[in-house]
Amino acid sequence: MSFDSNVVNATRMELLNTRARIRLAQKGHDLLKEKMDCLVIELYAIKDEVREARMQVEKELKIAYQSLAKGEMALGPDKIRDLAQYAPSVLEIKTHSVSIMGVKSPKFVVEETQKEEEIFYGLTSSSAQLDRAIVYFRKSLKTLMIIAEKMTLLEKLASEINKTKRRVNALNYILIPKLRATANFIASTLEEQERETFSRLKRVKAILEAKKQ
Repeated sequence: MSFDSNVVNATRMELLNTRARIRLAQKGHDLLKEKMDCLVIELYAIKDEVREARMQVEKELKIAYQSLAKGEMALGPDKIRDLAQYAPSVLEIKTHSVSIMGVKSPKFVVEETQKEEEIFYGLTSSSAQLDRAIVYFRKSLKTLMIIAEKMTLLEKLASEINKTKRRVNALNYILIPKLRATANFIASTLEEQERETFSRLKRVKAILEAKKQ
């Protein structure tokens, strides 16, 4: 790693300060690397959760649509449309923020304004298959909100991982090598100065001894 030797103060104090900065930068690098590894583990764990939730919602929607089709066969499409017009809002979504290893992401809380087993129409106006379809459509909505929450968190974790990786690389390939090169330059300069001082002292000593003779 290149640096401008003209702006480096080659003193023992500067060498100590540079070595202290190397230790600090290395510690920062290790902490960031550990954070990045933990974020990656968390990301893969959430990916597994998303995959399971997607499989679950596929099953729920499959049951819901199959039950709806059977209910439509029993009651007729006009009756289904009439009932749908009076369907109340049964789920309320609230959000708040959560933090996972410093990464903030929204969390969706699904609250029911009507119990899952409660039906908004009279039993004589429906069929068991339509009732089943409504229950599973409600289940699927909850699962879809879980997927939306996890997908948002995945995006934020991926962004944080990339940002942390850039910082790790900057320390590993730019700052720390530059500091080490500076420390090596200062150390070699001080050694050269010590050799020159030692040589001068030897010459002075030789001259003084020659004068004594």
